[in-house]
Amino acid sequence: MRTVPIRNKDLIDILDRFLPLFHMPDFETARMDRDYSDIEQYLDEDYRKYIMSQGRQHDGFPSKMVGLELAPKDEWSLGPYYCDVIERAETLKGELQGWTGTRQNALSALYPAGGYISWHNNANAPGYNVLFTWSSEGDGQFEYIDPITKEHIVVPDVKGWQCKVGYYGTYDEHDKLLYHAARTNCLRATIAFMFNPDETGRQMSEMLIEDIAES
Repeated sequence: MRTVPIRNKDLIDILDRFLPLFHMPDFETARMDRDYSDIEQYLDEDYRKYIMSQGRQHDGFPSKMVGLELAPKDEWSLGPYYCDVIERAETLKGELQGWTGTRQNALSALYPAGGYISWHNNANAPGYNVLFTWSSEGDGQFEYIDPITKEHIVVPDVKGWQCKVGYYGTYDEHDKLLYHAARTNCLRATIAFMFNPDETGRQMSEMLIEDIAES
């Protein structure tokens, strides 16, 4: 997973237009899992080893997320207020996807203080991923297991926007299977996009890295 400095002014302009939306949801009334007490259960080493030991029985999805997805989900019945938030988020995500040239939006999530996403590997959705993360105070982190060295690597959040680019592989790509998780002690948002898991996707992600870092 590679951290990329965000210097492109056009990109910064699109990203900053998300900021008012991040402060609108009320996490106490939004329909989400508000039990923060089990954060260590889903992020500690024992749980991570358990998920990794499952092999292909793990479907790639996180089993627990304390946060709010900024995406249409009719079954949530969030009401007109949240529908407006999500509708505005969808418009901005469309602009951001167009700017990045990515295939699709992989995740759009807003986490409260104490929020997290449990260990998982995205083996069900392989591809070259671009993660834009915003943190109100920089008090959070993204962590992963290097698929080759097996080293546990922690990438601290920074206050404001941060970008990470990497590849999520399948179970047939043992040297690219990326187990990862994230947590935060302050308001945090992640908006992720992906390219295809092929040579064209790799080349496009490399070009995007240059565009993101261009001042």
